[in-house]
Amino acid sequence: MKNKIILLGITLSLASCGSWNRIGDLTTIGNRNVDDSKKYTLLTREVEAVAEADADAMEQAVDNLTKKYEGEFLRNVKVYVKSNGKKVKIIGDVWGTQNTLINVSTEANAKITLNVGDSVVFKRKGKLTDGKIIGVNSNLVIVEFDGDRKVELKYDEVTKTNK
Repeated sequence: MKNKIILLGITLSLASCGSWNRIGDLTTIGNRNVDDSKKYTLLTREVEAVAEADADAMEQAVDNLTKKYEGEFLRNVKVYVKSNGKKVKIIGDVWGTQNTLINVSTEANAKITLNVGDSVVFKRKGKLTDGKIIGVNSNLVIVEFDGDRKVELKYDEVTKTNK
């Protein structure tokens, strides 16, 4: 009986050391000053960081997330701490400025007309599907596929093929 009580005590103490305790939710948290003149955007949602330190584990976890995703601050943050208080886990949305400058210029001069009888390809349930146009409307085409199945699609949802 004495052995069972000791075993139960050891099991409970080990189980309590390994669990995360939620200590709160924060609207916004950051380790940098927020510049009101900048326009911040959501960079990524629901990401997680764990940090272990004696004095500033929460600050380290925030720094890890903002550095990893090149952000400035976190929003909608959930804060967890290990029962020993030395590990902190935060889950939240990273906000920052878009640093990537993308300069894309494209030009398409091809005139494509869709007529009854044209073969087309379109995406259905994540897969490319071949079909044939059986009707044309002012903003939709009616496509027949897989024998006798029909679907209405917008012009930009189909690609004309040479089949």
